[in-house]
Amino acid sequence: MFKVISSRRCNSKRGYSIAVIAVIALMLIVAAFNPWQFYYADLLISFRFPLLAAALFFALLLLALKKLWLGGVIAIICIINLSSLLPLHSLEVIPSKAAITVKQINLNYNNPYIDMHLKNLQNQQWDVLVLQEFSDLNRHLLKPFLNKASLFGYREVEGIPYGIVVISRLPIIHRQQVKLDGDRLGYIKLKLLLDKHPITAFIAHPPSPRTATHWHNRNRLLSAMNEASTKEIDPWFIAGDLNIVPWSSYFNWFNAQSCYAAANAYTSFAPTAIKHTLMTGLPIDHCIFNQEFNLSSLEVSEFKGSDHKILSYTLNLKS
Repeated sequence: MFKVISSRRCNSKRGYSIAVIAVIALMLIVAAFNPWQFYYADLLISFRFPLLAAALFFALLLLALKKLWLGGVIAIICIINLSSLLPLHSLEVIPSKAAITVKQINLNYNNPYIDMHLKNLQNQQWDVLVLQEFSDLNRHLLKPFLNKASLFGYREVEGIPYGIVVISRLPIIHRQQVKLDGDRLGYIKLKLLLDKHPITAFIAHPPSPRTATHWHNRNRLLSAMNEASTKEIDPWFIAGDLNIVPWSSYFNWFNAQSCYAAANAYTSFAPTAIKHTLMTGLPIDHCIFNQEFNLSSLEVSEFKGSDHKILSYTLNLKS
């Protein structure tokens, strides 16, 4: 009689443990794909990869406990969705003569290696260099570019709005600071001349969504820039640390492409000093471009002194 009662208790505890594991796994999946549009829900979506990886771990526990059907279904859901976040794509676009090469980086205002980086970048191949979190105290370091490129952010009248400096080896034929909230919120709109073709560049660095207010302002800026790009007649691209993952519902460029979707999936920012991986990093630095461009190359590489990586890419203007 004692053995029967003991066996029932063990089975009851085992059944309870299985139920808890299954509920945790399903809750993690729901968190990764939640449809709610408020601050904390959007933050959860940003960590989709680690949430799915954790759910897969619990699915494997269920398989180990011989709950094959339940564990198998949850594991398949996790694996299918994790595979969409892995770098499985490849570029097969042949570069065209009318191409624009861009390098963009969030420097970090306190980066002690700015001088070294700018000297190295002077000798590299690029048409447009987008620098974010550029301190006004480092304005003098831009002087070597003056006779070789057009600059936005060097003139006293411009200042360095939103910490953005643009150095272009293509002629800048129009420059504009679009203000949504004075000098606190806005973006840069430039017109570049590429083989006699006017190209529009939108450059932005929205607030990091560390608070609900910053999150709201980020969404407001992205929405305004999205609306402006849809009205643009000329070929256009958007560059910047947009502080948003491409699977967020606020990443609303349905009629355009992004570097993340067109090439290898990547991470460009890690909130800790731990090495960038899909588990520890986020893809929040972006290039977005309309249908008149193709992406022929993309490289995401380390940048000393910054918690962001540098994006280097080439956009081809379709004939």
